[in-house]
Amino acid sequence: MTAFLFTIFAPLAASLLILLLRKKMGAIATAGAFLSGLGALLLYLPAGTGIELTLQFAGLPDMPFRLHATAMASTLSLVVSVITTFIFVYAIGYMAKEDGQLKFWSGISLFLGAMQLLVLAGDWILFVVAWEIMGFASYLLIGTWHQKKEASDAANKAFTMNRVADLGLYISVFAIILGNGTSEIATGSSQTISTFAALALLFAVMGKSAQVPFQSWLSAAMAGPTPVSALLHSATMVAAGIILLLKAYPLFSPEALLWIGSLGGLTIILTGATAIFSEDIKRMLAASTSSQLGFMVLAIGAGYPGAALAHLVTHAFMKSSLFLGAGIFQHQAGSTNYEQLQGMGKKLKWSFAGFVLAGFALAGIPPFVGFWSKDAVLAAGLLSEPAGWYFTVALAGALFTAIYMGRAFGILWKKVANEIEKSHRPIWMLTGLSVLVAIVILGGFYVEPMVDATGLTIPKSTMAVISGLVAAAVGLTAGWFITAPAIRYRLWSFIQKNYSVFGGYKRLVVQPMDASANFLNVVETKLLQSVFGVGNLFLEFARWLSDAIDNAVTYLVDRFGDLNLNIARLTQLTDDRGIVEWIAALVGSVQRLGKYGRNMQSGLVHRELAWSVCGMGLALIILLLINL
Repeated sequence: MTAFLFTIFAPLAASLLILLLRKKMGAIATAGAFLSGLGALLLYLPAGTGIELTLQFAGLPDMPFRLHATAMASTLSLVVSVITTFIFVYAIGYMAKEDGQLKFWSGISLFLGAMQLLVLAGDWILFVVAWEIMGFASYLLIGTWHQKKEASDAANKAFTMNRVADLGLYISVFAIILGNGTSEIATGSSQTISTFAALALLFAVMGKSAQVPFQSWLSAAMAGPTPVSALLHSATMVAAGIILLLKAYPLFSPEALLWIGSLGGLTIILTGATAIFSEDIKRMLAASTSSQLGFMVLAIGAGYPGAALAHLVTHAFMKSSLFLGAGIFQHQAGSTNYEQLQGMGKKLKWSFAGFVLAGFALAGIPPFVGFWSKDAVLAAGLLSEPAGWYFTVALAGALFTAIYMGRAFGILWKKVANEIEKSHRPIWMLTGLSVLVAIVILGGFYVEPMVDATGLTIPKSTMAVISGLVAAAVGLTAGWFITAPAIRYRLWSFIQKNYSVFGGYKRLVVQPMDASANFLNVVETKLLQSVFGVGNLFLEFARWLSDAIDNAVTYLVDRFGDLNLNIARLTQLTDDRGIVEWIAALVGSVQRLGKYGRNMQSGLVHRELAWSVCGMGLALIILLLINL
């Protein structure tokens, strides 16, 4: 569990720490990458002996999340960590005086954590989560210098194209889970998915791995910092599509593999030609990446995932070295345009030497790493069905690779560049480049044992070796002399701009989307105006109704008040004329009676006795009358 935590969460923690502290960002990010590499090593060591580590934790109902360190996953995790660590070292020098460092360092650490999660994901739900986080991080990284329109447009283009292609991933994952009854990524499944589900998955790969016709976003992404380019084009981002194919390989039917191989072959040729005709070193490398990924897709379609895995790993080191070398040239010349880079190799000999060695490896020159993997793909094409198509396309791609690398060598070496001050020599950048180039030189002999440890095999063929060497020699020689455009005007521009049919991405995607957005904006405005109009109508009605009710209630209250007032007046009148007068009369009578009584009270005893005798006599008379 500790190894998994180090591998995935160390860079994620570094990303958060960078946002909080906002200082020593390069050091924090590099430390996170180093700890991630340490965790990957702890996963790789037991996996190499056949012990696979698994971590399972709560997820969706009946679909727990899994981290699974298979031999292939742990190998890729270690490769990602090593390359990323030294790209970070390089970036400390590259980004020292650049803007957007907070966004860059935090985003690139997040990217590394997401990539490690994707590699080690043992279930499809977790894989999709990692895929999405990585896509978001790449959007941030490409747009590091978002204040520049080119960078902002490139980030939007990459995000838009990948979001469209990602629909295929959702469909295919849904189909896989329904078909297998589990979200677990099965390494030895005997079931296959439908051709439709396989094509949906391939659609997702076309976007993420910049396969035809989604290849143009990768060239546009060169507007970001060179360390971002090196990271996106090596063992991360674009390699995610190949990793997806490798994980899902047991599920593919022969019909699906034919579609996959055909797409890879088409991409090899078209993007390889784009790289030859490019006038910008980073855009050349971007087109080259699409082409090399096409080699991997072709190998998988041919039925040899081992060849694809080998080329995935070797290409990661080769392409990251090439990008780091191009970044040094860019820093010194202030441009990536070939015209501005002419002769730069003579001024930056160590950087040029590293660039050339990595280029030789990519062209397939022994004993560098690319020789072993490129010949494996050629052998896969030769040994598969249909052998003629796959092998021919792969061999043409190998020739194209050698041509565009030879052309880059010639442009960088020929002519004389401007003087460069020694104080400007990038030590950190050279350090990162040197380590990766050393692996390119010495790592070739470890390619086959590494693939064998995963349970896959590398196909071999003497004819593939010989034809690959001939293509490399011819291509490098031809490319050295093609330092200026050999094909002009329409065809050159058509290929150089990624085959922009009918206006390309802008005309077919951007402009229709802008027009749709404007139309929907007008519709929304009209709807809002209608809603506001209806709302105002009801508001006026409510105000009228409120006033009417208020007036009615006021009228009734006033009338009721008047009635009560009249009753009160009547009551007052009755009191004044009736009860008050009656009480007054009663009081008067009592007063008069009292007066008579007072007159009768003389105070003479003999008179009082006389009155008493009279009274008694009167009482006796009354009693007698009653008894009668």
